[in-house]
Amino acid sequence: MANGNRSSSGDARIILEAVRLAASANVGSFHQLVARETEVLQLELVLRILLTYLPESTAPHLYIDLLHQLAESAVHQPPQSSSPSVQPGNKLSDQEAQHQVRQLHLLPLAEDQDLRAGCNDQISLFLIHRARKIDVETGSIPEVQQLLEPFLDRDPYLRAWMISNILTLRRLNYDFYPHIDDAYSLEAFEKLEGRPAVDSLLSRSARAGTDEPNQSVRDLRGIVGPWVYGEKSRKRRKTHHDRRRSSITTPRTHEQSAESDEKGRHSAWSDVNEWIVELALREFAAAADVVEHWDGPNDVDYDGFSDDEELDHDIHGLLVQRYAQAGLAAIYVASGTSASTFERAHGILKKVARLLGLQEPPEFEKPQNVYTSTLSKDYLDKLSEIHLLHNALLRPENPLTFPENPSLAFASLVLRSCSLLQKLGYPRAYRATAKLAAFGRREEQLEELHKTLQKVPVRTRDNGSWAEVRQQTLWLRDWRYESSGQDLSDEETLLGIFCRIGRVDVEVELLKALLRASCYTVAVHVYCTQDQHPIPEDMVEKTVFNVAMSFYDGASNGNRTRGGIRKASEILAAFHSHFPESKSFSEANALIAATHSMSFYSLALQHGIPFQPVNIRASKDPLSLVGRILEQNPRSYTKLDDMIEIGQSLVRAGLEPSESTGVSSIGKAQPLDRSQHRDHNLLESSRRITSMAIEASLSEGDFDTAYSYIVNRLSPTAPGSSKDHSPPQQSQEGTTDNDISWRSAYLAGRATLSRSSSAQSSARRLEQRLELLSLALLLAPASQLAEILQVWRAVEGDLTSLLAREAAEEDRWNSKGDGSKSSTGSSNLPGGFAPSTVDTDQITNRKPRRQSRATAAAANEEAPMGLFDVARGAAQAFSKNAFPLRGAASATTSPAEGGSRDRPLSMSSDSGSDGKGERVRKRDMVANAVTGGLASGIGWMIGAPAPPKS
Repeated sequence: MANGNRSSSGDARIILEAVRLAASANVGSFHQLVARETEVLQLELVLRILLTYLPESTAPHLYIDLLHQLAESAVHQPPQSSSPSVQPGNKLSDQEAQHQVRQLHLLPLAEDQDLRAGCNDQISLFLIHRARKIDVETGSIPEVQQLLEPFLDRDPYLRAWMISNILTLRRLNYDFYPHIDDAYSLEAFEKLEGRPAVDSLLSRSARAGTDEPNQSVRDLRGIVGPWVYGEKSRKRRKTHHDRRRSSITTPRTHEQSAESDEKGRHSAWSDVNEWIVELALREFAAAADVVEHWDGPNDVDYDGFSDDEELDHDIHGLLVQRYAQAGLAAIYVASGTSASTFERAHGILKKVARLLGLQEPPEFEKPQNVYTSTLSKDYLDKLSEIHLLHNALLRPENPLTFPENPSLAFASLVLRSCSLLQKLGYPRAYRATAKLAAFGRREEQLEELHKTLQKVPVRTRDNGSWAEVRQQTLWLRDWRYESSGQDLSDEETLLGIFCRIGRVDVEVELLKALLRASCYTVAVHVYCTQDQHPIPEDMVEKTVFNVAMSFYDGASNGNRTRGGIRKASEILAAFHSHFPESKSFSEANALIAATHSMSFYSLALQHGIPFQPVNIRASKDPLSLVGRILEQNPRSYTKLDDMIEIGQSLVRAGLEPSESTGVSSIGKAQPLDRSQHRDHNLLESSRRITSMAIEASLSEGDFDTAYSYIVNRLSPTAPGSSKDHSPPQQSQEGTTDNDISWRSAYLAGRATLSRSSSAQSSARRLEQRLELLSLALLLAPASQLAEILQVWRAVEGDLTSLLAREAAEEDRWNSKGDGSKSSTGSSNLPGGFAPSTVDTDQITNRKPRRQSRATAAAANEEAPMGLFDVARGAAQAFSKNAFPLRGAASATTSPAEGGSRDRPLSMSSDSGSDGKGERVRKRDMVANAVTGGLASGIGWMIGAPAPPKS
């Protein structure tokens, strides 16, 4: 159907001729026909014929002149050409011509109502429709641009459409990325809108794989910027489409249309700003390149087709402000912690300041005091943690990212704090640091300070660098802090990432860090020797002690020349001259000394867990560890003095024995003053460790050592013991002050020993056991006497049986020796001499002489003894004089038992004669002579009577 049909047959023939010439691409003849038949071939009809029938492959320059003349409504005859003049044909009848005209189906100039609503110029509508057809048929965007360029000044809508679509598509498909296969068509490109369009247009810079750092900047300037130019046209089409869908339409004023255009432009640039923030989240360096090298909406390359259109200054300023806010938001989402990340972020701040004419932040190395004057506590009071949320960073009302002097100052100071933390060895992301400075509680800031200073010794060991570290840490607490050491702000107005931590607390943490780094010279100078001490002396003492004990607790070896124990010793030694009377220092040194001594012994705890120094401080009863050493190290009980020194060092360290052990009387009767209490604990620790050594020696079968320790160290007559030998009064708990002594004596007295090869040594052991049990009876409480007495009787019975067996054995031996004679009367013993006949008769005929009972007893007392028996008898006599308790123990036995026990074992079985004759044997005469000489030699010492002469 043709809307421009005429009823006359002549007009129909002219239209058909124009269609024929257009379809054959005879533009010259078509131009002549249009110039001659202006009344029939009017503007809209000519444009529709060209749009419908002129081949898209026709070069635009062939009909651009005709379009210019049609636009000016003054079509002239073209210059004379060699082609003949074209005349309308007369072969068709009038009816046939009119019928064919009605069947032409000429295309409308506007493809849809949205396009007609945005553009009212017929030439512009024709050009846009023609450009779309050319792209569909040939895909030649340069030819489309050649067609549109001459008419851009005619209609702003056409210029906007050409810039946002044709120029952008040409650069995208031909200029910037000619080798990418998935090229956009004009129809598909016109459908792009919103954030997906921005992502799609800028995605090719990442896919191209080029090393050019500013490729995204080029695409923003040459592709996205021109595309945003036509955003108001797309917004208008969308608004018109929404109006068509609404059942009630309201007329739009010019102000409403302009406001819609501005909102569309703002929306497009908002999508670009969001893309920048998302890019910073993925790759901050690329986002920093964009912000530093692109000036935002003012920096667009229109290829000379527009001088940044008709937006006023206020709108441009608002768009640049939103772009600068996107740059600040990119800093907040950056996750990098490297020095280059903070330097690039600082570059963004400087670019934002230049774009908006704000105060430019100084470099990190320069003083920040001037810049902090623009930042106040009131600004931080306006902040909320909600402002740090990702979806709130681009809101205009966000004070963190809204570009102004306070927000730039805060960002610059946070960036410098991040840079200092990175140099100190504890890098933190910008967002986390800003949150710590603005919203961090004291506990959170203190924890971060701990972590920061713990990392410093890893990177800084020399004393000179620590002075700078201290200044930097104090600046992190207060951004207004001066290197002179003065705080320019009070505690309520501090600004910094550690601003909620007190100055003294920060100094304490710095002192700990100095000690951990072994920088004792700096620590002593700053906190002990200089005129103004940053913290009180008692706090310095406490801090030094705590750090030394932390190294002690972390040590795995107790040797003071290794690891944590060595570190603790060095720390205490460095400050000892400044705190010579420190109780905590002396206790720590005593603990280290005890630990060092224990390191020479193998020690394992329950389930085979290796011993560590911290187990001493964690133990409820540290002295029990000495018992474990005695158990796990064979014959370590012989080094009793070393063990006692270890225990006394533990007591000097303040680790006194626990009352729950049942063996210590500490705390039951407190001395009058502290020194007496300490001396009392030292004595008790030595007695307790001696008891442990006695138990260890008995477990290894060394009874002699146990007996010696009891007699020389635990008995009331031992050096250092109480001189009061009377039985002590029992306390309410049923125990006495000599609890350790009687238990040790009882343990040794009831010890079952292996059978000795010598009867004499066995008897001696039994006598020693009776002596120890006698001591236990004297010192034990009444509730334990029955048990001890029972053991004492059993040991006494064993001794009596042993003596009886020995006497019987000696009788049998003597009888065998005296009665072993041959029939001739001579002795069978080797080396004997045969008596003469007279001697034999005298011996045979002599009658035995009866001895009285008293004489026999006396002779029995003077029975011959060996040299060892004599020595043992002398020692026994000496012990009776030196140790009264043995006499007391002997007094508890019966007279018969006591007499037999006081008599040497060999004397109980041998008599002066064999009971059958009165002859005195030669060996008895020799033994008596030796005994007499020995007794006369040492009798002055033991008080022994001289033996009677035979």
